[in-house]
Amino acid sequence: MDPSSAGSGGNSRPSVGPDGQKRRVCYFYDPDVGNYYYGQGHPMKPHRIRMTHSLLARYGLLNQMQVYRPNPARDRDLCRFHADDYINFLRSVTPETQQDQIRLLKRFNVGEDCPVFDGLYSFCQTYAGASVGGAVKLNHGHDIAINWSGGLHHAKKCEASGFCYVNDIVLAILELLKHHEVMIMVPQRYSLGLF
Repeated sequence: MDPSSAGSGGNSRPSVGPDGQKRRVCYFYDPDVGNYYYGQGHPMKPHRIRMTHSLLARYGLLNQMQVYRPNPARDRDLCRFHADDYINFLRSVTPETQQDQIRLLKRFNVGEDCPVFDGLYSFCQTYAGASVGGAVKLNHGHDIAINWSGGLHHAKKCEASGFCYVNDIVLAILELLKHHEVMIMVPQRYSLGLF
């Protein structure tokens, strides 16, 4: 099979672009990401990220891409979308201090679905840093960026939601917008806008 036609009938992209050049793939992985634990019985299992990485290594796929350890997202990166007081709360809350912060737990929707666990803020910095790092690489010539720890898109500006604390997708989009113009299509009765 011609490698340039691979995946043309499915969701995968061919490994060779239309210009005949091999696609540049970057993959962000932090070996510590699998150590975070949402708690007993919780369906979110970060250790699965480590298992995925192990499969990639065993299949020899790590040799086919550039592998990067993500830089942790900084407060100012996270606050490009999230509210300062919410990020300050995520940075300060721990399993030991959460009982003293019941009002803030409720305000920021941190609890059963989005529990407080050891290293919560570091986990957020890691997965968000990987997504932002992937967006930077896409802005500078890579064709594909992979972050198996990311995609936690349910988080809102001022609250956690659906196992998600920091919306790394929005942060990556904001990074992509630094180099890419977006055209917004609106109904005909409105004008077409660019931002």
